[in-house]
Amino acid sequence: MLPTHEVPCPRCGKALYSSVSIEDGVNAAVPEAPKLERDDSGYYIRCPHCASRVAMVKLRSGSASAVRPGR
Repeated sequence: MLPTHEVPCPRCGKALYSSVSIEDGVNAAVPEAPKLERDDSGYYIRCPHCASRVAMVKLRSGSASAVRPGR
């Protein structure tokens, strides 16, 4: 099993989700993935602790997709 780390919310610092990637990406298709939403500004997730909008970038590699916090 690969080691995981918690990806922190940029606002409150609490965990948004767990990731095995050093780029903080998470497979968008797994049940444990945060709920990805979209609005006029792009993709985002809501922090489960402080409800902040956290901008996300959708990544694609072939038929696989993942998301990570926007930078």
